[in-house]
Formats: sequence, structure tokens, C-alpha cells
Amino acid sequence: MRTGVVLLLAALAFALCVSAALAVDTDKGRSRPPVALTEDGKALWMGEWVACTHKRLGALAKEIGVKVTSGRPVQVAARLIARKAETPLWNVGDELDTAIDGCRNGILWRYYHGV
Repeated sequence: MRTGVVLLLAALAFALCVSAALAVDTDKGRSRPPVALTEDGKALWMGEWVACTHKRLGALAKEIGVKVTSGRPVQVAARLIARKAETPLWNVGDELDTAIDGCRNGILWRYYHGV
């Protein structure tokens, strides 16, 4: 019986460590643009970050027309919303990627940090 209790405690400790390790790796958004961007790129990134922090994830998804299901991770929903919101606004591939990244980070930042 003692061995069973020890094994149960070991299993619980292992599960706790694994869940803690996964929680640390969760993308919660950034509040600053990547250093590698040009000054124009940083301005574009921050502009889209600010624009996408004004509304909650659910309200933004509803306005843009993206369904956010309960099983979909927040990071995936943020990426889909950002892509659908930014695609009509930017023609150049690099600018589009920068705008999507800024918007996605703004959505995640508001969701996790409550801006």
C-alpha cells in the first residue's frame, strides 16, 4: 500500500511539472516589436498592435467574421483574426507579415494581460 501511495504522489508531481513547463511556453503576446525590424517596420508593427488591442478577442472575431470555437487555442484564433483583418490592408508581403504579427501580438497581449 505504501508503494502505491508513493507512485501516486510521483505521478502527480510529474504531471504538475509537465503542466508547468507547458504553461511557461504559452505565447502570450509581446508588447514591443522585434529588434530586427526597420524603423518603418517597427512603426507598422506598433500601429497594428495598438489597433488590435482596442477590442476583446470575442468582439474582434465577431466583427471580422471569424468563429472562435471552445476547442481552438487562443494563439490560433488570434492568428486567424489578424490574417483576416490585415490581408485587405496590405499588398506587400513583408508589410503584410509584419502587420499580421503586430495585430496577433496585440490580440494576445490584451487577452492575457488585460490592456
